[in-house]
Amino acid sequence: MSQSSLKPRPRYQRMLAEARDNGLIKVVTGMRRSGKSSLMALGRDDLLAQGVPADRIVFLNLESFEFVDYDFRQLYHEVERAVRGKGHCYVFLDEVQLIGQWQKAVNAMRVDLDIDLVITGSNAHMLSSELSTLLSGRFMEIRVFPLSYREFLEYAELESSDASFERFCRFGALPPVVDQGDNPALARTVLAGIYNTVVVRDVASHMEIRNSAVFDDVARYVFDTAGSPVSVAKIEKRLASAHRKTTAVTIERYIKGMEEAYLLNRIPRVDAHGGRILQGLSKCYPSDTGIGGVLLGGKPYDFGFVLENVVCNELLAAGYHVRVGRTDRLEIDFVAWRDDVSGESDVAGDGLSSAQADSRSGSGYGVLGARPIMIQVTASILDASTRKRELEPLRAVRDVSARRMVITLNHMGLETVDGIEIVNALDWLNSLPSGR
Repeated sequence: MSQSSLKPRPRYQRMLAEARDNGLIKVVTGMRRSGKSSLMALGRDDLLAQGVPADRIVFLNLESFEFVDYDFRQLYHEVERAVRGKGHCYVFLDEVQLIGQWQKAVNAMRVDLDIDLVITGSNAHMLSSELSTLLSGRFMEIRVFPLSYREFLEYAELESSDASFERFCRFGALPPVVDQGDNPALARTVLAGIYNTVVVRDVASHMEIRNSAVFDDVARYVFDTAGSPVSVAKIEKRLASAHRKTTAVTIERYIKGMEEAYLLNRIPRVDAHGGRILQGLSKCYPSDTGIGGVLLGGKPYDFGFVLENVVCNELLAAGYHVRVGRTDRLEIDFVAWRDDVSGESDVAGDGLSSAQADSRSGSGYGVLGARPIMIQVTASILDASTRKRELEPLRAVRDVSARRMVITLNHMGLETVDGIEIVNALDWLNSLPSGR
């Protein structure tokens, strides 16, 4: 991949630069085609621009046929030969999980070689078990998300408009899909290919799926009901009625597999009055709205839900913890907060994974510097009954430090009511810095 063909991802490039030579292995994660390989290439180009000699930079794309029969010993010796006698080097290993027992090679490189190491992977399983067991405390995760709305506009060289936002919602923001321009047929073809690749290589390979039809049914149900509480019992009943019997354990395993492949973000519920995690009935949102659309085929488009999905994804990409809020009897679409000691909840992310950040902050948001934002999302708030319904949960919030807002597609009726901001979605999206 040549330098001239790469489009910058400033936030992630900054995160890589700030973590350089910090003694930790950098693990770049995210769903396939979200831009991990491009980020590695950008990191390499940044090093070259800073005067690092090219022979001190090792970049291996482990999806190449050259490495199809490699084992972890061959991978180690390949890198050792490349850096031998050159002093401190920088090593980039793309899609490292394709090498059997790769973690042994990575650990040996960390111990034996004078290198700064960056690796990528498309399945969170590598962090939850394989890597974390061997390298506990010796790595950091940098998760790459699909393009944010601001990044999408810059990447596609578009102005913010209702038409641009509709394209962003319908086809998502994975770079190779955006590269298809405004051709919907090509966009859908690329999206279908990405989904099938994710399922085959990042889900089925880890889960030994025996009945792909049942998996597809579970996936479609979860995507179809995204934004609603996930009920494994309901999925099991629906599959049984379609003569596709399976167990609750299998269904939960399939959902977990989609999470680990970064197809879905599962959002737990939290007590909006104090931040305590509530058990059960979490919600799932597609990591990319285009993937959700292509999986459901010709289902009528619901911009209200897609807007909710977009808000969730933008918050996660900006480094927020995101939860579904619950007051005594009402639900708040999102409770979001960051761990910034400055107390500002709208600044850049710090590169911590959700698991790392949750471990640091505890289960609640009552931590140093955390200022929660309570958010309701609705396509329109012009109708009086809708306005009352959306404002009621926010009025019930007792936390006086919380910022409360309603995000809507409306361009009229934007005001502050009882301390609650009613804001236009495009205005809010454009207020988030593109290089977070």
